[in-house]
Amino acid sequence: MVFASHAFIAFLAAVVGFFWLLSRFHPRAGMAWIILASLLFYAYWSPVYLLLLAASIVGTFAAVRGMLATRNPRLHTMLLVSGITFNIGLLAYFKYFAFLIESLNIVAATDLRVPEIVLPIGLSFWTFQQIGLLVDTGHGRLTKLRFWDHVFLIAFFPHQIAGPILSQHELLPQLAAIRRWFPEPRKVAAGAALFAAGLFKKTVLIDPFSRHVDAIYAVAQQGDSLGMLDGWAAAFGYGFQIYFDFSAYSDMAIGLAYIFGIRLPLNFFSPYKAASIREFWRRWHVTLSRMLQRLLYIPMGGSRHGLARTVAALLGTMAIGGLWHGAGWNFVIWGLLHGLFLSLNHLWIHFVGAYAAALRDKLRASPVLAPVVHAASVLLTFVAVSFAWVFFRAPDFDTAIRITGAMLGLSDGSGLAWITDDMLPRLLPYFLIVWCLPNTMQLFRGSGAILHIEDYGSPGDSNLLERRFSFRQTTGWAVGSALIFLSAWYAMSDLSPFIYFQF
Repeated sequence: MVFASHAFIAFLAAVVGFFWLLSRFHPRAGMAWIILASLLFYAYWSPVYLLLLAASIVGTFAAVRGMLATRNPRLHTMLLVSGITFNIGLLAYFKYFAFLIESLNIVAATDLRVPEIVLPIGLSFWTFQQIGLLVDTGHGRLTKLRFWDHVFLIAFFPHQIAGPILSQHELLPQLAAIRRWFPEPRKVAAGAALFAAGLFKKTVLIDPFSRHVDAIYAVAQQGDSLGMLDGWAAAFGYGFQIYFDFSAYSDMAIGLAYIFGIRLPLNFFSPYKAASIREFWRRWHVTLSRMLQRLLYIPMGGSRHGLARTVAALLGTMAIGGLWHGAGWNFVIWGLLHGLFLSLNHLWIHFVGAYAAALRDKLRASPVLAPVVHAASVLLTFVAVSFAWVFFRAPDFDTAIRITGAMLGLSDGSGLAWITDDMLPRLLPYFLIVWCLPNTMQLFRGSGAILHIEDYGSPGDSNLLERRFSFRQTTGWAVGSALIFLSAWYAMSDLSPFIYFQF
């Protein structure tokens, strides 16, 4: 049940309606109803895998409660390792076992049968959350956990399938503070407006464009030669497709949660405005970046043991991060490219940092050169990210090489004018939107719906457009949101699932 579908809109209307009715009879009935609705939402994809979700929740909860109850360090460590191994084992079997057999057949020239294993939707996301919960317990950051709070943390349907990836300290205090579950009009209005904005991005802004991107990658997959313009059109086109697709999902997830009074963390903040690859990862899939840093980069040594160790930790973390996205070598290469970019960023700071900082301070004093240098940094970061996206999107390695080769001028193809002539003019509005307009999180900064928005500036830092169009509880915003929702709803005739649903 994709958020951008008629079935989900009907489901949401029923869930909110019953939430309101039940809240009139018992102060805690609303939470029970949300949990039930979340389980039904997951069962819609595949009822069988609801058992897998339940097993993961129960197994992790048992390990956590065991760690909280014991004073034996050895048993505590054993429970921690067992809980993490159990969750990684589920992920490894369902997501990577077939990939491992395929790779073994290629490397060792074997002919083992590749099993057909259907990936349970959302498995990567709720596995990460379970592991994060276990690690928090192991480090003493969690002192108590109620079973139904744990179920809510993992199964809550607005973030169940593709995040944001929640830490226990972000949700459990909210649940403890709610004495009566009921729909507050102020929160429902803000959440519904944010949901409508995300739905508009998905169905109106980007879904109609996706067919152009699919067409050019399909041609490349068939083995046809591409021109340089085709290669860059494929890279930029998919870059905008995944940008608006994931931005739309993030808006909708946060908006849905706030309708029920729950605040989810910021997960997407204009990543194409980043002036470095480090800043890009501070803005793109924020909660995943945080988890990768916490669970992989820091345990690998982080930046505490010298430059060589830092580079190795970056490459290792991003390679695993790429593999987390998908069971394929293309995803590993995508991750390694970002690891390389991040390493170059660290090397630049290490060797040229002091000189660059002094030069930057001088440039900031120039009203002409400062914006030029900043724009050049943003453009360079965008080009690097777009180049890497090709490996993320391409269905196989040969297709990725064919497209990147064309981008670098290594192809003798004559070009796909029948695709690019129609595609390229459509890119201009996307450039204007991502580089010139405030993002949705900025517009809803004052709504109260978004956790950690204060880490990305304050209302005093806002520009004229943000101040003029920021969300307010007014009739104008209500009417505007309704019109946006209706136009997005009308455009849902040819929808596609969110890209991150496949991970």
